[in-house]
Amino acid sequence: MNTRTIPNDILIPEIKRFIDDGHTAIFRVRGNSMRLFLKDGRDKVVLAPCHKVNVRDVVLAEISPGHYVLHRIIHKDGKQLVLKGDGNVSGTEQCTTDNIVGIATGFIRKGRDTIDPVSGYKWRIYSRLWLMLSPVRRYILGICRRLGI
Repeated sequence: MNTRTIPNDILIPEIKRFIDDGHTAIFRVRGNSMRLFLKDGRDKVVLAPCHKVNVRDVVLAEISPGHYVLHRIIHKDGKQLVLKGDGNVSGTEQCTTDNIVGIATGFIRKGRDTIDPVSGYKWRIYSRLWLMLSPVRRYILGICRRLGI
């Protein structure tokens, strides 16, 4: 299979259009903001139309015009959302529910062909644990980077 890299400024508006039409989209993640769970260039996310979001959901959101992130919701107050990447040790982004392009319903990781659904036991445990470890996340990520994980 041939692989093409398409710039985000072209790809994401097409994904948004596709999701707005009620379809799901699968794309390979780029960047390290969701490490340890998702690896740049290796893993894929399954994105679906978003009707309701909760804390711990992973969403693709437009945080400023033309700037999109795939991050986890760490706080919700009505329509206001605070997002943070699992691999980010500091800093958050803010947006509203209207800025959500889609919600992750699953991930295809480590070269597998099967989807790990976010509704699964493994994902729910990981999400809760990783948010609880936020105060020591910096050290965990540092150790993992040094070990090449």
